[in-house]
Formats: sequence, structure tokens, C-alpha cells
Amino acid sequence: MKRTMILAAATTALAIAGTSPAAAQHLRNWRTVGYTTVNGRDSDTIRVRGTARYRQMRVCVYGGPIRMRDVDVRFRNGGHQDIGTRQLMRAGTCTRSLDLRGRSRDVTQVRLKYTPLARDWVRPVVRVMVR
Repeated sequence: MKRTMILAAATTALAIAGTSPAAAQHLRNWRTVGYTTVNGRDSDTIRVRGTARYRQMRVCVYGGPIRMRDVDVRFRNGGHQDIGTRQLMRAGTCTRSLDLRGRSRDVTQVRLKYTPLARDWVRPVVRVMVR
């Protein structure tokens, strides 16, 4: 009897652990290529090192809320893509997956325009993720 209860509890725990939320499932393929701490400015430029090519990008916020206004992506070939994101981002949230135009693109820098919403003692961290 006790053995059956333990087996049932273990099976239930595995079933719950195996069914993670959709957001956690999407984190599996994403890779962080840069981040910055918001220090009261309204824009930051994150330089991306390497020569890897990416299809999609997203921006995540941790530690405090911001209002994301614009994302400007610069490519190694001199081109750029301006992506309007205009949304309120709470701590722990990410933008939708932003598709990069053309074939897989070689990103060199990402310029973020935003408005910090918290007081000076809260410094959100903005992270750029790609895949």
C-alpha cells in the first residue's frame, strides 16, 4: 500500500514537471547575446560580438518595469531593421518573437529606446535574446 502511494506521488510529480508553461518551453532555444542595466537613460546600444546569424530576436526585462518604445537592429552588411514594439513590459516579461528580415541575419548591435517606470533605486536589466 505504502509503495503504491509513493509510486503514484512520483508519477504525479513527473507529470507536473513535464508539463511546463509555454513560456518556459520557448526559452529552450533562446540565447542571450547582450544585456544592459537601465540607469535612467532613455536609450541604450548593445553590441553583439561574433559572426553568428540569427532568425529571430526578443527583448526581456528583469528587476523592474519599463515602457519599450523601439528596437533598432543593425547588421554587419550595413543594413538595419527598425522594429516598433511600443508596450509596457513588467519585470520578468519578454517581447514577442521579432522576426529579422531576409535570410538569417548577422546582428552587430541593437539600439533600445525605452522609458524606465520605476524610481532610481530600481534598475531594470534589459536582455537581448536571439535564435
